[in-house]
Amino acid sequence: MNTLKILLAEIGYRKLNFLLSLFAVMIAVMLFVAGPVLIDAYGRQTQQQLAELEDKTRQYMRDMGFNLRIVHRDNDMIDFWSEDFVRWTMPQEYIDRLAHDQRLTKVTHLVATLQKKIDWQDRKVLLIGYLPETPQPHRAVTKFAKGRELAMQKRLPMGENIQPGTVCLGHELGAGKQVGETVDVLGKRFELARIAPESGSKEDIALKMHLADAQALLNLPGQINQIMALECRCQEGDLPVIRQQLEQILPEAKVTEFQSIALARAKQREEVKVSRETQQHRVELLALIITPLVVGACAVWIGLLTLANVRERRTEIGILRAIGKGSGTIAGLFLGKAVLLGVVGAAVGFVLGSVLARWLGIWVLEVPAGQFTVHYDVLLVALLGAPLLAAVASYLPTLAALMQDPAAVLRDH
Repeated sequence: MNTLKILLAEIGYRKLNFLLSLFAVMIAVMLFVAGPVLIDAYGRQTQQQLAELEDKTRQYMRDMGFNLRIVHRDNDMIDFWSEDFVRWTMPQEYIDRLAHDQRLTKVTHLVATLQKKIDWQDRKVLLIGYLPETPQPHRAVTKFAKGRELAMQKRLPMGENIQPGTVCLGHELGAGKQVGETVDVLGKRFELARIAPESGSKEDIALKMHLADAQALLNLPGQINQIMALECRCQEGDLPVIRQQLEQILPEAKVTEFQSIALARAKQREEVKVSRETQQHRVELLALIITPLVVGACAVWIGLLTLANVRERRTEIGILRAIGKGSGTIAGLFLGKAVLLGVVGAAVGFVLGSVLARWLGIWVLEVPAGQFTVHYDVLLVALLGAPLLAAVASYLPTLAALMQDPAAVLRDH
């Protein structure tokens, strides 16, 4: 009878020992597989959610408005805060220069305006001329890489896209007026296109029109007095970099930042990122601690079961040695059984581990089912590692079996 037949016969005779050993290997492989599969799926979801939340955050923060103001360097910002506009103007060509210069990496959504307080219908109002957002051609390719170009093309522009010959009135200025009627502004007739809802800010007393119309009314052709912009990331330390880039491109201008809006954007992004990364770290730490402990316990379990198997088979081992079977045959019986346990346990444990990871991910961590993939690399490691683990755990009991004196064993029986 060859070694394989003896091995299969022994497994059939001592089913409980084999099943208990197989169970230990399955548990070890199941947790070994479940950890990486779960971490990978959760990591995929983390990256997807961070990307989605980044986009949503960008939209939310974008709705908060611009957080950068670029003006002529000779302007005194004290005058701006007291009068709501800067006095020194600059050529409209500046915004095109900024938009087409690839050195400006941390600023986007460029909108040129011309503002001035005027007397209108016996009250002081803020006349604002808007140029539609000036596109940055080089950012259309790089900003939304990896399939986001379409989203870039479809996004709504910032600022006010007001048609020439029309005006938009703030809430207070639009009281008693109707959209579509004609409005006189400094002797020129405009169609009332929109009345803004109440905002509780200076926007309620703003009279907005196209930049070209405002330039004509104020007799400032080709002039603007500020460029509104959005900082891309709102990270601490970005403003000096922006100022350095602006100095290279437009040395005639300077930039100021609305700190409250910038800090709100930065805090929102950081909270989202920290929350997901903390949870990811917890999952990884849990797998890192539990998996080695369970695998080690299962290895000890297999070793003890193999030792018990060796003691049960003392007479069988003595007879095999007495009829001329060598140490290779005896070792093959125990180590061969360990390898068989490892292969079968790895295959079954891989399936159970994948199912466990999927169940924990979906029902406990709320990971979408689509984030789980078949990890053939983990299967390969399990098929190689589980037999090795079982063989190592069976080594000392096998060595004990080889050291038995067949004469002493048979004399005792």
